[in-house]
Amino acid sequence: MTTLAGTSSPDAAHDLEELRGSARGWHGVQLAVLGFIGLCGALQGGGSASGPGWVQDLSFVLVLAALVLACSATVLVASAAWPVYGGAGHATESPADELRHTGHRLRAGIAVTFVAVACLAVATSAAWWPSGSSSGGSGEALVEVRTGTGVACGVLRPADAGNLVVDVAGQTFTVALSDLVSVRPVERC
Repeated sequence: MTTLAGTSSPDAAHDLEELRGSARGWHGVQLAVLGFIGLCGALQGGGSASGPGWVQDLSFVLVLAALVLACSATVLVASAAWPVYGGAGHATESPADELRHTGHRLRAGIAVTFVAVACLAVATSAAWWPSGSSSGGSGEALVEVRTGTGVACGVLRPADAGNLVVDVAGQTFTVALSDLVSVRPVERC
């Protein structure tokens, strides 16, 4: 009996065992990828936010997508490495057909793993967003100025003696030092 690409049944059974051994090796790699995604997600959640809100939101969605993809890929590769028999389809499947299906699951699982890693790489690139973006990209430090009548947030500008000048979104506000309650640096307004 000749099966897949001229391979006889005993050869297909041997090739199937080798393929399952390869899948077991890839399964270990995938578990490492899952751990790395979890670590990156934990580090991202505990770090200071960088960039605009939409970048942070996109990064969060991509980390979650990477996690879902990595879990799906792990299931695909695990089913190739350690098949669960009991369904009607496995009883009638020839070794050559099982070899083909197992190979397909392994290739799909590996491809999905690489897509998950790519999603994670894009998600973590948000950490490199320029930090000066909240002050117009000029790199100037932002401050929050409190007076008895209110709060202003912006960039300090040169002022004459006895005053403090704050540039808030292109408008300058002069505050007398006698009215000043506090000044503190902030990352964003």
